Amino acid sequence: MSDDASNHASRVASGPGSGDRNAETSVLILDHAFDRGSLYPLRETLQTHVVHAGLPHGRSVDLVLTVHELATNAVFHGSGTGRARIRQFGGVLRCELGDPGSSGHDTAAWPVRHGHGLWLARYLSDRFTIASGPDGTLATADFALPGPASPSATPRLRRLESHTVLELDGALDEQAAPKIKAAIGEIVSGTPAPRLVIDLSAMTYWDSTGITALITAHQRVSETEAGMLVLTGLAADFAERLDALSPVPFTTRDTPAKATQMFPPS
Repeated sequence: MSDDASNHASRVASGPGSGDRNAETSVLILDHAFDRGSLYPLRETLQTHVVHAGLPHGRSVDLVLTVHELATNAVFHGSGTGRARIRQFGGVLRCELGDPGSSGHDTAAWPVRHGHGLWLARYLSDRFTIASGPDGTLATADFALPGPASPSATPRLRRLESHTVLELDGALDEQAAPKIKAAIGEIVSGTPAPRLVIDLSAMTYWDSTGITALITAHQRVSETEAGMLVLTGLAADFAERLDALSPVPFTTRDTPAKATQMFPPS
């Protein structure tokens, strides 16, 4: 994972028209002006509206944080005011942060620092674009709504002779996180040198709380004398996101069978 600002900036789509992707019919569910004095009320309003629209609580926290950071960028690095709109179309909530007074500002100069503003928007949203033109600046962040078959994952443990496989089938979210923590605690406390595979091939949804549970699991296994954790079944986009959000790199393989080859002989 790199903290280099130019590397992160290259992952943010920008250019004329890149924020205009409203070809499908959409429903406006929030239209809220903001300035320096109204950033906190904006957070409260966002939370209420997106949960009502069907976004799970854990993922709504990700959306609120993303929009708040983008609004803060507009306030402190743009014209000082702006407007937040959220539209729902199909299975997506689209957050649009407009700063009409920033037509003379170059969004390429907005800071892209690890853990801040544009960096969070890139890695917490499902798609992010930003564009500047004569009418100002428009940042757009998409958040997918969960499908009808996305219950919280319940960890399933398979203890094999040389290692343990923890399978997660469902949403890697705030309900699944404490279950994962408990399962990892059981494995670590009962095995001096745990060799663990976490299989995410059946993961259907995620939020940052679920990602934090994976990071915590990695840390706990790494703290043992000779423990090792390998993640399998990651989609390419999720693997990139996890690499960016985790303070330490994960070891990953395509399948549990390939992960087994990573473990030293018993």
